[in-house]
Amino acid sequence: MGAKAKKSRRDDKRDLPQIIIIIGSALGAALYFIIVAVAALAALKSGSGSSMYLPVGMAAGGISGFAGGFAAVRPIKEKGAIFGALSGLGQALLCSIVIFIVNHAKAGSGIFILSLIMIVFAALGGIAAVNLKRKKKY
Repeated sequence: MGAKAKKSRRDDKRDLPQIIIIIGSALGAALYFIIVAVAALAALKSGSGSSMYLPVGMAAGGISGFAGGFAAVRPIKEKGAIFGALSGLGQALLCSIVIFIVNHAKAGSGIFILSLIMIVFAALGGIAAVNLKRKKKY
């Protein structure tokens, strides 16, 4: 009789990386919109013009891309660049769809630059998640 090896919780997470990548993409997109909303509110309260929206949006894309890639790869702990970039691609697609809806299907070349920034920083976040050492519990 063959005894089945009991799967650990870590093996279960490795079986479905797609779901974890989608969750990382959604978290990154939500973080992007939170950062942009806070920056827009701060710009509105301070009375500064709209010239800061593009640089702040690009910085928010980098920060949220890194966080989304990190969140997607941390439970998996393998293939950081690939899974992180896939998470960034999903995040870029989500953000692009929302931006196109809000802007009535008008977007300039900034959306492509933003997507590239999100994908690159998500890949970097995935690499960081794989290479981060955990403290050993004794």
